[in-house]
Amino acid sequence: MAAPLAELLAAAQSQLWQTKLAGLAVYTLISAFALRAGSGVVSAPARRLALAMLFVAGNAAVPLLFHRKREGVSVAFSAFILTWLASFKALALAFGRGPLAQQRWAPLQFWALYSLPLVPAAPPAAALLRRPSQQQLDGPGEPAHLLLRWLLKAAVTAGVVFGLLLDVPPFARTCLYVLGIYSMLGVVMDGPAACLLRPLRLDLAPHFLPPWESASLAEFWGTRWNQAAGSALRTTIYEPIVEGSLVDWQQLAALTGANAGGGAAKVVRGRRRSARLAAAAAKEAARGGGLAGARLAGMAASFLASGAVHELIFWYVHGHLTAHLAWLFFFLGQVPLILGERWLLAQLKAAGVALPSLARKALTLGVLLATSHHLFFQPAEAAGLPALFAASMRASYAALAALPLRLLGSTV
Repeated sequence: MAAPLAELLAAAQSQLWQTKLAGLAVYTLISAFALRAGSGVVSAPARRLALAMLFVAGNAAVPLLFHRKREGVSVAFSAFILTWLASFKALALAFGRGPLAQQRWAPLQFWALYSLPLVPAAPPAAALLRRPSQQQLDGPGEPAHLLLRWLLKAAVTAGVVFGLLLDVPPFARTCLYVLGIYSMLGVVMDGPAACLLRPLRLDLAPHFLPPWESASLAEFWGTRWNQAAGSALRTTIYEPIVEGSLVDWQQLAALTGANAGGGAAKVVRGRRRSARLAAAAAKEAARGGGLAGARLAGMAASFLASGAVHELIFWYVHGHLTAHLAWLFFFLGQVPLILGERWLLAQLKAAGVALPSLARKALTLGVLLATSHHLFFQPAEAAGLPALFAASMRASYAALAALPLRLLGSTV
């Protein structure tokens, strides 16, 4: 009697979870279409911000729809994709920035870019300004290549979650965690990209560049790791600080000029102010130190925001923050590490010493693994987060493996 009852409860919970996902899909469609329509007619940045905050508030409530214990993975990913990425995209759009402001997207294109962890490829003019390391891959690849990568990363994720059942040394577990995060994020990102690339005629930026090729911490965080999150932080926080203007008035005028109405004069005045700020920033840079200071402030603010959002995701899953705010300090700690790295490389260059590329890559990965082991993965392990994810993923793989047998049984 107990076994059938357990099966009925599991089936009911699965049905409820599917209903939540269907409702979430409807919510994202309505939100995306409403945000697109509103941002096309509202030109004043303050009003655009008020509009965006409605969607930020809605996205903040989404993870609360799922049960922390039974649906922890859904809680985490809805917080990552909607509470963080979609909300930051909406905030950036309010000020004429970010991927949603890159052009006037078609409704379904806008929905995909808003509600999924996708980033459109940079326009040709912007692509020319990128560093060589950012130009190594102009896109994630053809749909067939994306699907192949998705299958490969799904297999790697399976190997990691089942490998965690083994008794491995703590630092080896950290390496497995890093590989698991890389492959699992790839599964989440490459799958939607493979399905939507051709039907929606989207030209997407790569989600990752090979992180093991990072020759510096700045390169790892800036161009190689999780570009969906990197784009959100860069367009919402870093660029406004460096440019000295919250609003990209030129792009805002391009988006709303046809429907700006009474706000057109404000846009023109804002563009003039933006030009004056840019000229002032150029003078500061010419005197030395001004632009460098703005970049440092932008970098510090971006890592602070990243740490805060990671703590928020942890709270959604567990109901409390990490012990001693370890995740926040992990990301904040990258700032002095990057500054120290720059100083050391400058000293070596002045002394005529050039570290081999392989040595720089090994040192970069070593520092990242050491800091993440103590400040990121050990606090997560103490709270049972990796075990929660691994158990959920193992259950998913077991259900997929049993699916052919169920289908076969239903036809007999």
